[in-house]
Amino acid sequence: MQKLLLFTFILAFTIQSFGQNNSFVDRQLDSIQDVHEQIKFLNDWTGKNYRKHLNEALFYSEKCFELAKTNKNYSGAGDALIRIGLVQRRKGNHSATFSSYTQALSYYETAQDSIGIHKTYLNRGSLFIATEKYKSALKDYFESLQFFEKYNDYNKTSIIYNNIGLIYKRLKDYKKAIQYYKKSAKISTENNLNSTLYLSNTNIANIYSIQNKFQEALSYHKKNLDVLKAKPNKYRLAQTYHNIGACFLEMKQYAMAIDYQKQSLQLKEKIGNKNLIITSLNGLSQANYVMGNLDDALNYSKRAYELGKEIGHIDYQKNSASRIFHILTHQHQADSALRYWEIYDQLKDSLINKESLKQVTEIQTKYEAEKKEAQIALLKKENNNKAMQRNGLVVILILIAAYAGFIVYSYYSNKKLTRLLSLQKSRIEWSKELLDCRNKELKVSNQTKNKLFQIISHDLRSPLASVSGISHLIQILLRQGRYHELNETSQDLNECVTRVLNLTDNLLSWSLNQSGKLPFTPVVIPVKKLLSGILEIYKTGAQQKNILLELSLSQNLFVYADRPMLETVVRNLLNNALKFTPEGGLIVLGAGIKEDHTEIYIEDSGVGISDEAISHIFELDTTSSGTRGEKGNGLGLILCKDFIERNHGKIWVESEEGHGTTFRFTVPNAEKIYVEESISHQ
Repeated sequence: MQKLLLFTFILAFTIQSFGQNNSFVDRQLDSIQDVHEQIKFLNDWTGKNYRKHLNEALFYSEKCFELAKTNKNYSGAGDALIRIGLVQRRKGNHSATFSSYTQALSYYETAQDSIGIHKTYLNRGSLFIATEKYKSALKDYFESLQFFEKYNDYNKTSIIYNNIGLIYKRLKDYKKAIQYYKKSAKISTENNLNSTLYLSNTNIANIYSIQNKFQEALSYHKKNLDVLKAKPNKYRLAQTYHNIGACFLEMKQYAMAIDYQKQSLQLKEKIGNKNLIITSLNGLSQANYVMGNLDDALNYSKRAYELGKEIGHIDYQKNSASRIFHILTHQHQADSALRYWEIYDQLKDSLINKESLKQVTEIQTKYEAEKKEAQIALLKKENNNKAMQRNGLVVILILIAAYAGFIVYSYYSNKKLTRLLSLQKSRIEWSKELLDCRNKELKVSNQTKNKLFQIISHDLRSPLASVSGISHLIQILLRQGRYHELNETSQDLNECVTRVLNLTDNLLSWSLNQSGKLPFTPVVIPVKKLLSGILEIYKTGAQQKNILLELSLSQNLFVYADRPMLETVVRNLLNNALKFTPEGGLIVLGAGIKEDHTEIYIEDSGVGISDEAISHIFELDTTSSGTRGEKGNGLGLILCKDFIERNHGKIWVESEEGHGTTFRFTVPNAEKIYVEESISHQ
């Protein structure tokens, strides 16, 4: 009862919030009186949240920009434009990012905000590197470098030197690259900036490795061991051990190479990143191979090959298959060697086809760019010819200006009037579109509110009424001594209570989610343990309908998601499967890895769904009845869709009437690959 009262209170608040579109940010703004503090709050919020909530950050950044511009807070307007640029860059829209940074510079210059100006140069320089406009990037970096050196901002100065080094590395000017990396390292050392010092040392060592100066590279990787003692980092230590082992391998000091690669492998296995583990396994295999330890080399390569298959990385599989072939050839195992050669050949063809497609795409892109440049050159030539013709006409026009003055004046007056009328018409049409949009939003809001009240008044009241009736019936049966009928009656009571609880949980979760009060705390979740635990809960309900539940999971998978949300999704989908599967049916719950995400599915042999119903299945108006007359209101599927999207996944359904239904959804994998080379200021 307390849970129901809490739900009623939250639901009333949610409906009010939904109708007024009063989000957390809007409520915070309402509590701030000073407009400049509002601008500061919006810039702080978008700066912290743009990585997780791109669309919301873009909306509030644009709102902040308009607010700052109206109140002549030019620094605040510049900050808002920087955040708009950061959002657009994460969306891959480089032209919009560049436009935002250019506008930000204009506003910072108006405000005479030197720090804002040079922070913009840093961000724009990073954008130029990403788009391979290295000359422009150098210009922005040197401009900002002069400023931050003047004011002794050592952290930003070190970052700029490092990124300038990166540019020269991309240009293959390794001498200059090392020069700037060493400047970054010197400043970092003098000011105890361990993070940038590690990065600079690594980049210097990489340049020396490219130049085959492995002794020099080794010395800088060993310097990083001292850096990591001051600021421990498991991932960086594993990479440093790997880099040291790689240098020893190139220097043909194989025992040392194996020792450091083993240390690296131990740390990477603790981290759990399979891509990193494969690189260490390959290094250990190569070192043991050249030392003649063929059995050890074979074991490492086979482990690398199997991990490559697990993560679906063709290049890793190809390289491992090639090494296994050579090892088995040396061991005179012809049949096994031939099998791995065939695997290598198939993988190579697959990569060649993939690379060919990539090259065709690059050629086509280059052709389009060259075609566009040729068109621009042609237009410039035509414009120059027109300019010469225009100059000749000016002389003639001067002679007849007095005669044509009145005609010209009348023409421009009419043109101005036409333009003003056109502008007014556009404003009216825009206002009409805005009103239509608002009306649609209000209509959807009212429909949602009415549907929620319908659920409360009917779908929630009906099972409660049944509970009341069954409780009276139990009293009558007890008085009359008809104990043999109590078992069936208690089962009916249990089903009614379960329906009430499921509906109440869904309504409570939905209302909390809509009001912004439902916490989102993603963690690493073992998929098999999660699914088997939920299956155990529903085993009794499945046995009552003589339905077989199966778990199909071929490997250990780990996802990165909010556990309560993920459990709610699986429970709702499994509950629906039980509801719409007839007695004697089968329900399979399984999962599989798909590149950077895991796909989880619930497949049943139930009644199926029509194409018309599928097109509206994730809408609140959807209603349905189970094989025993169980009522459904569609709220559970709405909740599933909301929760999966909050966890950066997708959900969809595959079904055919009379042939069962499969619900599928994706969740991000727990494993991520980290690449460190440059630092961008945000």
